[in-house]
Amino acid sequence: MSEFRGDNVFIAGATSDPFMKSYDYRDVSFDETVRYMWYCSYSILNIVNTNIGVGTEGQSLRDDHILGENYFLRAYVYLNLCDLFARPYAHGADNPAVILRTEKPYEGEVVRASIGEIYAQVESDLKKAIELMGQDYRRDNNGGYAWKGAAQGLLSRLYLYMGRDQDVVNTVNEMLAGASPADVLDPDLATYFTRTQTSRETLWCIALLPPETMGNSSVASMYFQAPNGAGWGQIYTSDPMYKLFTRYADDDIRWRSFHQFPSPAAPAPAFQGAPVKGMASWPIRIGNDPSYVTYGYEYRYLAEDEGGKYIIFMNKLDPADPNNPVVLEENFFHDTNAKIYIKEKIVNTYPEYYITYNGADIDVVVTPPADVRFSYRKIFNTKFSWQDGDPMLCSMPMIRWGEVILNRAEAYAKLNNPEAALADVNAIRTRAGLSGDQLMTTINMGPRGYETILDVVLDERRLELCYEGFRYKDVFRNQRPLDRRFAGSHIWEVVNWDDPRIPHQISEDEMVLNPGVVRNPGKL
Repeated sequence: MSEFRGDNVFIAGATSDPFMKSYDYRDVSFDETVRYMWYCSYSILNIVNTNIGVGTEGQSLRDDHILGENYFLRAYVYLNLCDLFARPYAHGADNPAVILRTEKPYEGEVVRASIGEIYAQVESDLKKAIELMGQDYRRDNNGGYAWKGAAQGLLSRLYLYMGRDQDVVNTVNEMLAGASPADVLDPDLATYFTRTQTSRETLWCIALLPPETMGNSSVASMYFQAPNGAGWGQIYTSDPMYKLFTRYADDDIRWRSFHQFPSPAAPAPAFQGAPVKGMASWPIRIGNDPSYVTYGYEYRYLAEDEGGKYIIFMNKLDPADPNNPVVLEENFFHDTNAKIYIKEKIVNTYPEYYITYNGADIDVVVTPPADVRFSYRKIFNTKFSWQDGDPMLCSMPMIRWGEVILNRAEAYAKLNNPEAALADVNAIRTRAGLSGDQLMTTINMGPRGYETILDVVLDERRLELCYEGFRYKDVFRNQRPLDRRFAGSHIWEVVNWDDPRIPHQISEDEMVLNPGVVRNPGKL
């Protein structure tokens, strides 16, 4: 629900799955995803509230620790609920958020607490969790068990969302206790997501064992279709995400280890007996509905001669004369005899590509040849695959050091400490396999199109935390627009930071039971 609100991915074609409503900002109060997420969250809260209510402190380190886990889980669920159902804290602490239910009996009419009230409860719970889990005790080193570091990491996220930047820095410094980012980041990022339960990177994950694999209902299944046929593989990397990643495609582990071009459908495209030299694609409008403007892909394979790569027009049979294969007029080009070459331009020191046709320049994305789905170019994401050799299994990290270091980087940027912010950014980039001039400095950031240190940090968060549900929250809490003008089944639009559609609608079940709970504006 979080990731589909952003601009990292697109869905290739429509789907009957209710997550489509989150993707295109058309969710309503009775959608299955909205109702089920609300129900699950408050089921968890009911359990932890009961545990907190009957727990007694000081019985043993173990009992205190388990009580602390309950405070942590309550904080996590409330913060997550606010992410989905409320406006960001930065838009106003008095904005309505969700229902505040704790171990205390509820008095009066049930209404939505403000996000400021919910965040105050989250902060109180996390501090209590840190206190209770602060002794030299862990139930297990498995990352699926909450511990003091998990609560501190979540507290750094809370403070970042509240704009308490010095508190972010203080919290992360306390967590590091003199260590450097390199000391806590997993040195083998390429395999990290296959072993999150045992990695030092993980502060807390949803731990799954091999028998608990969710198969074609997993997160991995949305992004990847394995050679054995497992997975749907219908959600792909957006054009802006692709361009950002492939600035250093040969070196950035986050690109080369977590993304895969499926082989083109058999037989592999060839031109004049040789494999094609790539693929160019660009967005084109689909349909004429003025209320729901979407863009798909036009794509062509490429050949190459002394003039460079050029578009191939494949022969098609003339239905009037099936024995005479000729190139017919295509649905985009009208003069298929001309060689249309791929041209390069430098934008912010990085190469981008375009073609010129009928006197107009058309920006294109050039990739290796790939399969397509409904004309949408496939780029599989394997970030959440291959735990225990299962292409559909990953113990998803909910809080990890990569995020925490970038929390501090953003706080430093807002505290006007560019050197410290870039040091944290470059720690992340170095772990990702980048070096030398590929690292960010106050000198090279300007030519690369960055006006502020915060711009640098937000792009690094986008790269490092891609597909983990942070992007739309990072954009909107910083009161920036989200540009979703790229190919996909969503509306072609820019979503402004104050758009009333940003929070999901409150579950209809809650509003039926409690008439004092008002719905979010701009929704049915």
